[in-house]
Amino acid sequence: MLKLFVTSVQSALPLCLALAILLASRAYSPRERRIVARWTVVVSVVGLIGGAVVAFLRLNTKLIDVPTFNAYVGPVTFLAIVAFLVAVWLFGGRDLHDIEQTWRHHLLTVTSLIAIVTAGVSYGFTYFFNTSGIVQMGSGILDTDSLLRLAGYVLGTVLVIVAAWGYVVSAARVPWYVRTAVTTIVFAAMVLPRAILLYQQFATRQMVPRSNLVFSWVLWIQQNEAATQISLAFLVSVPGIIALWTHPRGPFKNAAERRARKADQISRRKFLSLSVVGSVLFVGALTVGKTRAEYVPELSEIEPSTVDGDWVTVARDLVSDGHLHRFAYEAKDSTEVRFIVIKKNESAFGTGLDACEICGDSGYYEDKGKVICRECDVMMNVQTIGFAGGCNPIPITYEIDGNKLKFSVEELESHVSVFKS
Repeated sequence: MLKLFVTSVQSALPLCLALAILLASRAYSPRERRIVARWTVVVSVVGLIGGAVVAFLRLNTKLIDVPTFNAYVGPVTFLAIVAFLVAVWLFGGRDLHDIEQTWRHHLLTVTSLIAIVTAGVSYGFTYFFNTSGIVQMGSGILDTDSLLRLAGYVLGTVLVIVAAWGYVVSAARVPWYVRTAVTTIVFAAMVLPRAILLYQQFATRQMVPRSNLVFSWVLWIQQNEAATQISLAFLVSVPGIIALWTHPRGPFKNAAERRARKADQISRRKFLSLSVVGSVLFVGALTVGKTRAEYVPELSEIEPSTVDGDWVTVARDLVSDGHLHRFAYEAKDSTEVRFIVIKKNESAFGTGLDACEICGDSGYYEDKGKVICRECDVMMNVQTIGFAGGCNPIPITYEIDGNKLKFSVEELESHVSVFKS
C-alpha cells in the first residue's frame, strides 16, 4: 500500500497541479462560460483518455516505444506550456472574466486548452502506466493485497487533487505578478528536467548537436530526481503562505467590511493549513515513505548442506523450528541453485526453490512468522509451500531419511535455468 501511495503522489502531483493551474487560468466572459466549459470538458477528456490509451497499449502490446512516444509528445508539451506562460505574462493582472474580452483573454484561453490536452497525454501516460503495480501477476483485483495497493494509489491521488485545489484557490488571492512568477517556477520544475532529458535523447540519435553542458545536467537530474519532486511538493504551499502574508490591511470603512476581512482571514488561514499539511505529507512520502517503500529486505544466510552421491542432504533438526531456512546447491556449470525449507507440521515440510515462476529468483524472506516474496511483497500461506501456483516457490520433492531431508541432485540440476542471470 505504501509503495503505491508514494508512486501515486509522484505521478499524480505534476498531472493534477498542471491541470488545476490550466483550468483556473481560462479567461471568458459570463456569456461565454458555457461554451468554454464544453471545450474544457472535451480537451480534458481527450487528453486523459489519450494518456490512458497509450499506457494501456504500452502495457499490453508492443505498439508503443516510450522513447519514441516522448520524442513526439515531449516537444509538443514543452511548446504548449511555454506558449501558455507567455500568454500568462502578457495577460498581467487583468480580470479573467471581464465582459469585454480582448485578444489577451482569447490567447490565454486557447493556450490553456491546448496545454490541457498535451499535459493530459504526457503526464496522464505516466499516471495510468503506474497503475500496473496495483494488480501483481498471478493475483486478482479483488485479492486483499490488490485492494490495499488500490487504496494506496487512490488515497495518494485524492490528496494530490485536494492540494492542487488549495493551490489554485490560494494563488487567486496573491498579486498577479507573484502568482505568475510562482506558476512559471512550478511549470519550470515540471517541464525543464523532461526537456533536458529529451534533448539528450535527440543528441544520442544525432538529431541535435551534442553538448557536454546538457550531459552534465542530465546526470544531475538523474542523480537528484528526488530533489526536483520535493521542490514541486514544497511549491504547493507557497501561494498559501504568500496569500496570508499579503492579506488586505488598513482601517475598516464599516462593520460589514470588517466582517468580510475577518472571514477572508479565516479562509486564508484554512487554505494555508491545507497547503502546508499537503506539502509536509508529500515531502514525507517522497523521502521517508519512498525509502521505506523501496527497502529491499536482506535474505537470510545460506545454511550448510551436504552433497552425498545423487542427493543433497539437510539435517532435519536444523529445519524443525518452524522458521524459513535457505540452502544452495552448486550445479555442474557452477550455477547456485537455491532452495528453501520450512516445517509445516509434525510430519511435513514445505520445500521449494528460492524462486517462483512470476518473480524469478528474487528469493523469499521471513518476517514476523510470515514467508514473503522479496520482489512483490506477497505473503505466502506456509501450508501451500510445496504446491505450484501464484507466487508460491517452485516446488521440489524431498525424502525423509532418519534425521535427514534428502533432495535429488538430478531435480536440482533441472532447475539451473531459473537461476541463470
